[in-house]
Amino acid sequence: MIIPVAVKAAAAVVSGVVGIYFLWPAAAGTAAGTAVAMKAPGAAGFVISRAAFLANPQLYFHLLRTVGAKAAVAAFAL
Repeated sequence: MIIPVAVKAAAAVVSGVVGIYFLWPAAAGTAAGTAVAMKAPGAAGFVISRAAFLANPQLYFHLLRTVGAKAAVAAFAL
């Protein structure tokens, strides 16, 4: 069974939105200006929220492999 590219893209967007939904409380718990950042693994030059990454590193790497570095970093943004 061949899955169309549009369906794969839609699934990636949905998984990103679900990830943001579950990670937002972890990222929002830090006060403005005190958020701790880290280098994004596998995405040279990008910085992500350490709290969001530690809350669900498996989701980060899943997004990194399936939709790319920019989407994974966007889901784990500060």
